[in-house]
Amino acid sequence: MRVLGIDCSTCWTGVGLFLEGAIKADVNYLAGRRQASLLPLLASEVLERSGLEPWSLDAVSVTVGPGSFTGIRVGLSYACALSEGTGRKVIPVSSLMALGAPFLDGSRKVLPLIRARRGQVYLAALGGERRSPFFLSPPRILSLEDLSSYVERNSGFLTVADDDQALSQELSGKSIKVSTFASVRGGAVALLGTALFGQAVDPGEARALYIRDPDTGASRG
Repeated sequence: MRVLGIDCSTCWTGVGLFLEGAIKADVNYLAGRRQASLLPLLASEVLERSGLEPWSLDAVSVTVGPGSFTGIRVGLSYACALSEGTGRKVIPVSSLMALGAPFLDGSRKVLPLIRARRGQVYLAALGGERRSPFFLSPPRILSLEDLSSYVERNSGFLTVADDDQALSQELSGKSIKVSTFASVRGGAVALLGTALFGQAVDPGEARALYIRDPDTGASRG
């Protein structure tokens, strides 16, 4: 199976490739607002490095949220355009699952966190293994105050927070304990695409998972 994985759901931009039973490419950059211009270059780099043409892919997996509203649109738009042009389908992947799945080992439970602004955090609870994760509780949004008590009640979970400086400061300010900081990686999205291949949809049917309405004005993101 050949699956290209794309992520722009946070300040990072990642592209990965699953090929011949393993992750063959995993390129990730702290792109910030340059995601729209950088993503096509990274995708081309990954395919060229692997000696593949876009039409040789079986599908394109992409994070659909929650996370950065702008980034989600960038990643989803590119993935759908690429899939439309090659006649392939799109595999929607939760950004929270992509963040937490690499830390699953079959017995561990993981709580992935992504900054939602407004003093809030996106989170979910995961179980299973990195190649076959599942939600113990679905993606949701909580205030930092509610998150603090939630983490205390679930002290047996491995808490994995997005590697975002603002999020780190917010969590530290509320004395919320984090097991480790990490970023969503393109390779993880590609790997999850193989596990979720049966949920692939036509490009026109792919939808973002925002959880809440986008912000408006200059602070939107």
